[in-house]
Amino acid sequence: MKLHTMAAIAAAIALIGACSSAPKPKTEFFETRNKAAEFAKLGDGFMATAQYSQAAKYYDEALRTNSSVDNLEGVSASHASLGRVYLATGDLGSAEAEYGLARQYALMAGSAAAEATATLGLGELRYAKGENGAALALFEEAIRLSAKSESTLAIALHDSAVAKNALGRSAEAVVDLGKAAAINSKLKRWTELAANRYVMASVQAAEGKAEEAFASALLALAADKAAENGRGIAGDLAACANLATKIGRNEEAWSYWLRSFDTAVASGDVGITRKALAGLVSLAAVMGRTDEQARYEALAKKLDARGQEGQDGAAPAPAPLPN
Repeated sequence: MKLHTMAAIAAAIALIGACSSAPKPKTEFFETRNKAAEFAKLGDGFMATAQYSQAAKYYDEALRTNSSVDNLEGVSASHASLGRVYLATGDLGSAEAEYGLARQYALMAGSAAAEATATLGLGELRYAKGENGAALALFEEAIRLSAKSESTLAIALHDSAVAKNALGRSAEAVVDLGKAAAINSKLKRWTELAANRYVMASVQAAEGKAEEAFASALLALAADKAAENGRGIAGDLAACANLATKIGRNEEAWSYWLRSFDTAVASGDVGITRKALAGLVSLAAVMGRTDEQARYEALAKKLDARGQEGQDGAAPAPAPLPN
């Protein structure tokens, strides 16, 4: 009887193994998810350098790979990433569709963190349209959904601060930025921390607190340098230059503008390159550096003649350059 039972079990196992629809081993499932995560990471790298078509290509691969194993959270994340690409390139209709799908799959997965990410995307879309109140409502919903994900919570707090500042609620914005910065500092998320400090500098500058804004811009620069985020560094240096001029430190401002120009050119950020050239031309006139003024004016004209447009990344635009 015992041998008969064991034979039956063996036969059943053989039958299951022969069936093409039998479940894949768990390790294979994780291998597929890991491959999807690798595609997403490659997409993030291209997104950070504003190479949007390449970013979309890898996000599509991540979506296909996640779909192949019904990884609902991964599918949601892939749609949200594609939404970011469309939002950055100004295709708001496609961005809304992707963020809507991201939210739909997040709800299927029962994942509050994935739903928060999708909700943030929808909020950033509203902010890009100038609907600041609607954007803030979505950011606050994302804060509620992010209770178990500190990294997502920090993004939600940052976006909430941006919207509140746009609505004239700067004191509340400062509080949210402080909370976001504390989380990002703890998690060593340097690029996100730099964004918190950059927006803080913008808020302080708008309130006439130039010295405090300059200090915040320097902290943003330090965080972006820790992340080796070239495009962020170029923007931070431009902010430092603007603020150094405002507090009468023209020699320092010249150094910051020159470094911003160098970094922007090396990073391929045409928008900041233009700003740095304009800053150098303006400051050279103030400081009586006529030869350098002529040089940078010529470079600016050459750049304009090439007809290039800057591709400044993701929405929402955090804040105007502190000045």
